[in-house]
This record gives sequence, structure tokens and C-alpha cells, in this order.
Amino acid sequence: MTRPWKIWIVFAICACIALAAMGWLTMQNVRMLAGLPVQLVVSPSANIAATSAPILFALRVAWGALLLAVAAVAVLLWGVLGLSERRAAFVSSVTHELRTPLTTFRLYADMLARGMVPGAERRQEYLETLRKESERLSHLVENVLSYARLERGCGPTRCEQLSVDELIKRLEPRLTERTAQADLVLLIELPAAAGGRQMETDVGVVEQIVFNLVDNAAKYAVQADDRRIHCQVRAHTKRVALTIRDHGPGFDQTRRSTKPRPFKTSEQAAVTAPGVGLGLALCSRLANQLGGKLEIASSAGGAAVTLQLPLGS
Repeated sequence: MTRPWKIWIVFAICACIALAAMGWLTMQNVRMLAGLPVQLVVSPSANIAATSAPILFALRVAWGALLLAVAAVAVLLWGVLGLSERRAAFVSSVTHELRTPLTTFRLYADMLARGMVPGAERRQEYLETLRKESERLSHLVENVLSYARLERGCGPTRCEQLSVDELIKRLEPRLTERTAQADLVLLIELPAAAGGRQMETDVGVVEQIVFNLVDNAAKYAVQADDRRIHCQVRAHTKRVALTIRDHGPGFDQTRRSTKPRPFKTSEQAAVTAPGVGLGLALCSRLANQLGGKLEIASSAGGAAVTLQLPLGS
């Protein structure tokens, strides 16, 4: 779908080319009127400087328009190249990430169908692996679809009024299950003063953001000595802050100092936590759509990502 700013760029290019063409015609024969079989004859007694001033002004405008057209074309080409690179990165990352669960599905399903897995306990292990891969696949598809909706300009629409305590209770089961899969423990710190505050938000989008943060923490901290993942809730005057903190290696300096970019992962993440690199970038954009923001911090003792959301009036 063509964006409005691109349409205006194309319109500006056409207008600038037209102005440049008029300037070129003026340079070719300054005494001919375009489209009319009339020739101007300048009287020797006329003031040459006075008659040439408008022509020079027109030439300057024409050349300026030509330069503007060249700049507009360059900007348009830059945008097209950037879009092409993002699409290539999207296809490459998603295809690579889909290949692993699909290969596991095909291999394990074939072995189970052929009766090649002896023993009920062994078959149960295979079925549990298939269940985990299906959840991983569903999580990936959910993130990709959400990112595609944001690219189309579709934001959260299902807002509801609830307390912070109710929000955490709705998020807790899924977050606890994810940490348990990684053999980690989720600790929720919710002060009573913060739990009673009211807010209006899209619970489904908040759940997606927080689950992505917990999922990232579980991936990075899976080999940490401290098996805890902390979910700390703090209420301020107009905002509620929800921090997910782990005891893993933390983010590298590049990831902390720049805005999260989709389909970009660090070298460490590519080895210890493979994925499409969409989680943080998606969370940041979803938080902005909710009127909040995402803050990333890191230290030698782990990483902490804070989601700040507006409270109700």
C-alpha cells in the first residue's frame, strides 16, 4: 500500500520537473513565448538590466526546482531501498525461525505415526516436545502478525477499565507457565498501594508485551545460577511501571544504547537465544501505541526492561 508521503514526493518531483523544463526552454530562447508564434523585439533604448532581471530570477527558480527534484528522487530511492532491506530481513528471519519447529513437527510426528517410539514415557516426551514447539510457533506468528498490523497503522482498539491488581492476575498464569518451562521461578512484587490503582488499556496488547519480556528473560537467564525472574510493579502519579528483571548476562552495550530494531539480534543472542529479533522492537512500538514507553537497562547482575503505562484519571 502506497503511503501518503510517498504520493506527495512523487507529486513534488513532477512539479519540479515541469518547472525545470520551463527554465530550460527559457535558456534556449529567452525571446520566444512558449506556445505562441510571437517573437519579442527588444528596443535598443530599453533598459536591458530591467528586462533581464525576471529572466534570471526564473532561471534560478528553475535550477532550484531541478535540484529539489533530484533530492526528492534520492529520498524516494532511499526509502524504497530501506523497505526492500526490511522485507528481505523479514523473510529471511521468519523463514529461518519457522524451519526449526516445522522440522521437529515433521520428524517427531512421522516417528510417532510409524510406531518407532518405544514406551509410553518416551512417547509422552515426544508429545511434550511437540506441544512446546507448537507454542513457540504460535508465539512467533502472533508477534509477526502484530508487527504487520503496526506497519499498516493499526493500533490497539480493545481498551477496558480495570485495576493494576486485576491486570497482574490475568497475566500471571501464562507468565508462570513460561518461566516453569525454562526451569525458572517467577516472583511478582505488587505493593498494595499500586494494586488498587485504576487504568484503561488493551489487556491483550499488555499481555503480549509482558510475555515477550518474560520470554526474553527466560531465554537469556536459562543458564544463570540465580533461577529467579522478577516482575516488579510500581505506581507513580500518572503512570504504572512494570519491570521484568533477570539474573542473566544482560544486554550488550549496542542493544542498550540504541532504539530496538526489528530482525536485529546480538551475536550472543544468536547463539544462546535464537529468534527473529522482533521481541523488543515490537514491545517498544506496542508500548508507544498504548501511550507508554519501554526502557532498557542492564548491569553485570542481569537485564531489566521496564514497561511504563498511563494510569486512569
